[in-house]
Amino acid sequence: MHRKDYEAAREVAFRYLGYSARSVVEMRRRLERSDFPEDIIARVLEEIAALGYLNDQEFTERWIEDRADRKGYGRTRLAAELSRKGIDREQIQEAVSSISEEAEFERALLAAERKQPAERLAALDCTARQEAERRLGAFLQRRGFSYEIVRQVLRRRLENIG
Repeated sequence: MHRKDYEAAREVAFRYLGYSARSVVEMRRRLERSDFPEDIIARVLEEIAALGYLNDQEFTERWIEDRADRKGYGRTRLAAELSRKGIDREQIQEAVSSISEEAEFERALLAAERKQPAERLAALDCTARQEAERRLGAFLQRRGFSYEIVRQVLRRRLENIG
């Protein structure tokens, strides 16, 4: 019976990895949801880690590269997502601190331009422009950019149209 549980747990784990890379905590949660005994979960996690499929350091680095570049998210959002995935706080801090201020600013500026091109902003009257900038600032903050980065982006955009 124990061997069957182990094989079933391995199958669940590898199927789960087939969809996307996972953190150790995510994999543990998935196996716990299937009600496998703790000793089997520990053995499966150990085996998968030994094979190189579970590595929180690599997972964190790839997650940040992907989400920062493809989705255009800022440090705050990236840190929150990694925290929900069970990544250690120190590891998160180390990973997000590797993102330079310049890269963060450029990513926020690009997100702002995609959301609201400067030409459209320039065509608005003063009141409508202020409302558009307020909404754009809120959008950027939801994307995980700090208040300071948002402020710099909005200032730069106003300088370029004014």
